[in-house]
Amino acid sequence: MARGVYRVEVSYTKTGKPRYFLVKDIKVKGKKRKVAKYIKSGEAPSNEELERFKRDHAYELELKAARKKAELSAPHYSSDLLERGMVADLEELRFIFQRFEELLTVNEAEVYERDFEVNYVSGTTKIEGNTLTLEQTKDLLLAGIFPKDRSSREIYEVDNFKKVIRYRNSYKKKVNLDFIRNMHAHVMDNIDVESAGTFRRTDDVVIAGCPMDLAPAAVIEDELAQAVDDFYSDLKVGRHPFEAAIIFHYRFETIHPFSDGNGRVGREILNFMLMREKFPKLLFLGKDRELYISALRMGNEGRLGEMVSSLAELILSQRMDILVKNLEKVIEPPVKSGQLRLTDFM
Repeated sequence: MARGVYRVEVSYTKTGKPRYFLVKDIKVKGKKRKVAKYIKSGEAPSNEELERFKRDHAYELELKAARKKAELSAPHYSSDLLERGMVADLEELRFIFQRFEELLTVNEAEVYERDFEVNYVSGTTKIEGNTLTLEQTKDLLLAGIFPKDRSSREIYEVDNFKKVIRYRNSYKKKVNLDFIRNMHAHVMDNIDVESAGTFRRTDDVVIAGCPMDLAPAAVIEDELAQAVDDFYSDLKVGRHPFEAAIIFHYRFETIHPFSDGNGRVGREILNFMLMREKFPKLLFLGKDRELYISALRMGNEGRLGEMVSSLAELILSQRMDILVKNLEKVIEPPVKSGQLRLTDFM
């Protein structure tokens, strides 16, 4: 359990009897609040009692703190498409995810990120028709074992994400056209060398499964630059980051800037934007692939609010329960002396 996070507070009844509480202070958007858990009355808790109480109730306090932070944070955001309750739920998810990452040891964080990337790559490539199994994807990404019964294109569609991940994790600037082109170059390396990193120059493009009215090739660069500018302008004026990221993603897919690889690049940029705003990333495995595609279809029909809400529900259903369970796991074990944490580098 993280040290220096909790304190003991005492209040007194009308008769002067002391009541002791375990307190976690929080601060969001300049507002200070606290959440508390009653310990006992009368005699002050001993150090042993206090440590035992922390072990038993830190998890409960952390969840209460995340919800309180969400209540403070949500009103600061504008939202044209999400209901206020959904904004609060997304904020709660964000704060739980942040606390989870803070409590992970460096080794735990590496394992968590590695396992997530394997599942993410498997899902985002399967949407495009890749047939590598999750186990084959894991073997290829982590051990360099090439499956014998798959085409070279399918293998490179997965293997290229090693380069994508390195590039994304080393990139420190905002999203811009160079970032998008470079991301595409990594996604399409060894697959279509001529078009890798190059915006399409033809309007002869068909999208299977989710037809859209695509931007003409002549205006791709201008429209994509405008979509990027609008995303950061939305953040600046207080639009909720999740809503802004989803709208950008939809615009990216309708612009369809490349002749191939738009889905993989678009989903990578979406998760990059979410990650920069301290949200967990979306997965596209199993039934969630169809939910994602269905949401984009809603956008095509002009139902943008339903599209954004559907994807908000998707990330909440994917990540909230598992993050709550994982938070409990990382809070309860004692921290070994000298063990490094992610927060040591922040």
